[in-house]
Amino acid sequence: MSIYSVRKSLIPLAKKIVLAANKEETLDEKKLKTIRNELTKLNGGVLPKNLELIQAYKELIDANKIEPNMRVLKVIQKRKVRTMSGIANITVLTKDLGCPGKCIYCPTEKGMPKSYLSNEPAMMRAVRNEFSSYKQVKTRLNGLVAQGHDITKIDIRTAGGTWGAVPIWYQERFLKGIYVALNEGPGEFREHGDESFKDLKLSDLIEENETADCRCVGLWVETRPDWVDKEELIRLRCYGVTGIELGIQTTDDKVNEFCKRGHGLAESIRATRLCRDVGLKICHHLMPNLPTATLKSDLKSGRDLFELEGLRPDYLKVYPTMVTPLSDLAEMIKKAPDIHKAYTDKELVEIIRTIKKGTPEYCRIIRIIRDIPAESVMFGTKKTNLRQEMQRAGVECRCVRCREIQDAEITGYELRVMSFTANEGTEHFITIEETKLDKIIGLCRLRFPSDPANPLFPELKDAALIRELHVYGQKQSLSKESVPSKTQHMGFGKELMKKAEELSKEAGFKKLAVISAIGTREYYKKLGYRLEGTYMTKVF
Repeated sequence: MSIYSVRKSLIPLAKKIVLAANKEETLDEKKLKTIRNELTKLNGGVLPKNLELIQAYKELIDANKIEPNMRVLKVIQKRKVRTMSGIANITVLTKDLGCPGKCIYCPTEKGMPKSYLSNEPAMMRAVRNEFSSYKQVKTRLNGLVAQGHDITKIDIRTAGGTWGAVPIWYQERFLKGIYVALNEGPGEFREHGDESFKDLKLSDLIEENETADCRCVGLWVETRPDWVDKEELIRLRCYGVTGIELGIQTTDDKVNEFCKRGHGLAESIRATRLCRDVGLKICHHLMPNLPTATLKSDLKSGRDLFELEGLRPDYLKVYPTMVTPLSDLAEMIKKAPDIHKAYTDKELVEIIRTIKKGTPEYCRIIRIIRDIPAESVMFGTKKTNLRQEMQRAGVECRCVRCREIQDAEITGYELRVMSFTANEGTEHFITIEETKLDKIIGLCRLRFPSDPANPLFPELKDAALIRELHVYGQKQSLSKESVPSKTQHMGFGKELMKKAEELSKEAGFKKLAVISAIGTREYYKKLGYRLEGTYMTKVF
């Protein structure tokens, strides 16, 4: 039985519980528990779980018995944080097709993409779905719906190693599966799976997704800096990719050389500039505690990320080194134990605390540890909840994630602009912020490119670039039956766009280009933009 299976026999009782909860002027989990217990005792039978309550809630709305009610949905919804950033995230993993890297710290488990282990939660989901991108996305859509989440805006992150090293035929098949699943939405799996859409055109599936019920509002790939070139970027834009994760690992070339990473700081800066100048969002991976690194060198890498004009990522993932079986490093340590010394949890927390403290407001820290099960960690921290422990200890910063509005009430706001140089161009980080709570409601990343007269894509000639537009808070569904969000579809996005246009005109630009995701093209059309190449553009 699936973990998302609903016991249909309990739906009638669940409807009574939802109807009773809907009448309450104030509702919290304690009051819902009381209602559920009393009605279950009165009617007899088994206590319905939240999954049954969510299904009952949906059926009552479909039957026009109740109106959409955020008060009820918030209490019965599972894992509310999943859509608090304004989107729903789905990670899809590629199968093992080899990796060009020879990094000594990466495990190489048979049948698994390099650097991943079969007992990691994300990998276990991929294995259950036979590494089919279609099945992985479909399964996650069904799970999100069962948990009470809206799935009209989906941010896709592909993982599994170096994307550019994956054969192009596999890249296209993998992406077809993602778009087919999104275009279909949740529900039954199609017969014959991946074989049923092998003859479909990727370009047709992408066009269909522009108006689908489940739209791709972000598509990420992860790769190595030394595998980024102009031909690769042209392919990525044809696929609808809007963000790239670059494994720079450290800014210390000696450490990268010892670890056989195959690239250094120069390649990281070059790749960052190429990606930034075509409008991609940039996420850097940082790995403290690599062999031969020291506390001092790791702290320097943390500073370099934002002090060096050639880096300055929009997003950051911190992956402390964990020595696992099936890696060259594990064998090296067996022969020479002194070759690597793992930081204590106290030392690691101090490094992350310092990195967080030095992270500017324009960056969003996505993760600070990998989700590797403790039994697979030979040396290194075994605390996968390190972020939560640090939050409880009061370790915070002013990164975007720490300041998202989520579902807080807005009492007043103002528009702010932070400008800085990056990769020989100018970045404008435009935000709308709740003044009393010091929270970010929405943001826009506007770039004046390093060489606007000679871009990679002709449609970007002499154009300013919007690399990201995002309004945070509880997600506003694209469906008409949804309850209203406190932040989304309230005009904040238009206000951010208006400011970006003003700044671009003042700087002498006659054109503005947006690296729009496939599923957000319709939004920009309403603002007067048109599709040109793979970008939404407006001539002033």
